[in-house]
Amino acid sequence: MEFVCKYAKPNGEIVKSVFSAESMDEVRHRLQEQGFLPISVRPKGWSLSFRPRARTEQINPEDFIVFNQQFIALIKAGLPILRSLDLLKDRVKNPVLRRHLQDVRDRVYSGTMLSDALRSQHVFPTVYTASVFAGERSGNLVEVITRYVQYEKTLNTVRKRFLNSLIYPAFLIVLSIAMVAVILTFVIPRFAELYEGLNASLPLATRVLIAVSSVIQGNFILIGPLLVGMAILLKIWTSTAGGLNWVDHLKLTAPILGNLWMMFSMAQLSRTLSTLLQGGIPLVAALEVAREASGNRVIGNSIAETITQVSEGKPLSDSLERSGHFPDLALEMIRVGEQTGSLPDMLNHVADFYDEDVNIRSTALLSWVEPIILIFVAVFVATVLISLYLPIFSIRSAVGAAG
Repeated sequence: MEFVCKYAKPNGEIVKSVFSAESMDEVRHRLQEQGFLPISVRPKGWSLSFRPRARTEQINPEDFIVFNQQFIALIKAGLPILRSLDLLKDRVKNPVLRRHLQDVRDRVYSGTMLSDALRSQHVFPTVYTASVFAGERSGNLVEVITRYVQYEKTLNTVRKRFLNSLIYPAFLIVLSIAMVAVILTFVIPRFAELYEGLNASLPLATRVLIAVSSVIQGNFILIGPLLVGMAILLKIWTSTAGGLNWVDHLKLTAPILGNLWMMFSMAQLSRTLSTLLQGGIPLVAALEVAREASGNRVIGNSIAETITQVSEGKPLSDSLERSGHFPDLALEMIRVGEQTGSLPDMLNHVADFYDEDVNIRSTALLSWVEPIILIFVAVFVATVLISLYLPIFSIRSAVGAAG
């Protein structure tokens, strides 16, 4: 069987060629024996897409970090990799991670390299498997995994901090939508029945409010399935190549939020490259791994262009600048790192800077979201109450004048 393989040579050159073998594992093992870094291996004839195959299983990041910390401790204590896996595979509480570690242990026992066994599971991060491969080749496995654990801890901290800051605004939005729905479907119809029995002339605002409520209540059976259908169609469309490109482009160009997303992407890209470069992976191969782990097609395409230019001998900072998707400050810091020979350290500084910037800006943004939601709710409720009680005031005035 023939396989199309893309791999990196020790000098960073990316090569794409066809191999004949019994399985993808055999191809990877053969390349690793020759000192190459396998980037992708696919059966010949399959269409290659930028985004990796969707995973049906997810490994809890915290459980994965705990496993790696224990793994590092056992290796530092002098235990072989196979013995360390034997001790840890039954101690892991997460059933998904435990099952995959069992398979990794069996493959290592049969002679497969640890990085190859991890990659064959298709659930471990690309950055992790590439780092382990570099650690195996350089003999610094403990140092490389330690650096990856720190990398993953930092990313998880940033994600949690951002998500936690969204909880209260999300709660306010859901509560506001529920309140609006109750008012439109239950409260306003009761007032409409009251005014219909009075045969009184209603103000324009009241008539509009009752008309909107009547439309929603009369078509409620259709509105629900329609919204669900639109959500399903949107989900299907965003799963296509065109939809994914549109969503990823929107993330980077949306007002206010686009700038935050760009800074977060820059921080993640910088930290990924720094981790891989410090692990001994050549720059071009590190860019390939970072491209697969970017999670954004627009950023991924920019990195692909960067890889071509870096392979031709151009500086990383100049290549990133030509893409037009990276901030000037980050480019200047990367340029300084290249000129001083401290690119991995400078990339870490870039990541730290943008992580902190994202935290400050998102906190400031969310501090405005809460009062805006509350003001919207207050204005809506006030408008509804005034519109509903205007006829009562009018009728009362008319009765008082007649008396």
